[in-house]
Amino acid sequence: MAIEHGAVINTSPRPRMLVWGFYDQEELVNELLQLCPTSRYIKGLRQVRQAEWDLLVTDQGCEQRQQPIGVTRVEPHLFVIHYTRGDGYIFNAEHRPGWTKKIASRSGVVSQEIQRMRNLPERVAVLVHEKLEPVITQRTSHRVFELQRVKTPGASNPPEIVPFIATADGEALAGRYARSDSSEAWLLPPDAPDLPAWVQAALAEWHGMAPERFPGVPDWSEQDAWLTNEELALAAEIAGVKKERAEQLDRLEKLEAALRIRMEVARDSANRYERALLTAQSDELKHVVIQALREIGFTVVDADGDAAPDDHLEDLHITDSDAPGWIALGEVKGYSRGAKTEGLTQFLRFNMRYTARSGRNPDACWYIVNQFIKRDPSTRQRVLHGKDEDLKAFGSANGLVIDTVQLFQMLRRVRDGALTAKAARELLRNASGRFAL
Repeated sequence: MAIEHGAVINTSPRPRMLVWGFYDQEELVNELLQLCPTSRYIKGLRQVRQAEWDLLVTDQGCEQRQQPIGVTRVEPHLFVIHYTRGDGYIFNAEHRPGWTKKIASRSGVVSQEIQRMRNLPERVAVLVHEKLEPVITQRTSHRVFELQRVKTPGASNPPEIVPFIATADGEALAGRYARSDSSEAWLLPPDAPDLPAWVQAALAEWHGMAPERFPGVPDWSEQDAWLTNEELALAAEIAGVKKERAEQLDRLEKLEAALRIRMEVARDSANRYERALLTAQSDELKHVVIQALREIGFTVVDADGDAAPDDHLEDLHITDSDAPGWIALGEVKGYSRGAKTEGLTQFLRFNMRYTARSGRNPDACWYIVNQFIKRDPSTRQRVLHGKDEDLKAFGSANGLVIDTVQLFQMLRRVRDGALTAKAARELLRNASGRFAL
């Protein structure tokens, strides 16, 4: 029977509001968080799954740049209230890839005369008249909202800004624009008084656009002015819990980021050493095999260093302080496909040359192989699969074939204490044929 998706559980009541930014304005943030049944303060867009939220109140604009993550943007379904910061000449409210221009504000626009807009929604008109006009008419230099050119323009036009109030030249001092077919954003200047009142008005206006997401402004009996002392105390406790939860999430996010940095360092180190046992060839493979054998406790000499440039001998001389006089000749090979038996026959020449040089036979011959290097190590077949007779003959002459997969696993067991380094060396010294843990 096919598995089917069921209902989504533990959904939160709507509207669901995010508050981002407003650093060092704790009192304002706490007041904003009381306006919706589900609200949360965030310090970054990646702290939440945006699909679970309805609106964002922010003084940060609609994108966040983080290294090494890159750009995170406010998703189009979210309604947004931009409370523009007053610092800086330009404030970028929103720009999406493909837009010919960006929505931004620019300071320093001089205008003594102010222009009202007709046919504004009643709630907006009241706020503009009672809150904004007294502030705007007291200044002669303004921050206006406009569409500004970008360095790499796209092919689609951004939405038009619809003013709530404007300069005599029609430049918006506050306004709104459509973020999508079912969402919009409001643009407010940095000195707009009573931001919570603007949020409440927006919630009421957006009820008409998306009633399922904005079921309506809470009735008067839920407003602070008409709550009992017990209700106010409980509301304060709830706000405290929300704040603590946000702080805890912020702490965990920072901890996770630090751990990810450490993980990248560890991954890079493993790629150059432990995992190179499973991916490398040629000299790189030989060097990491030497490193692994030394970590287990063997003494390893790179025999190629003493050979003439045109006289290839065995790669390694391997000894063990726990077995005085014992020596193994090692040859390291990497193959994109399966290991080759020709590597076994090379040891006839290696043994003869070693005996001629030292006057004695080596105690073991180790053919160390990394095969099928493009495959997942867990799916690789056994080394020299189907060559059991060749392996038997090689083993009878103290030969041992070691797959680097086995060497990698042995290294892990030694490190986690499941196997001592001494026991690991004994296993390798006493093995012949095909090595297996």
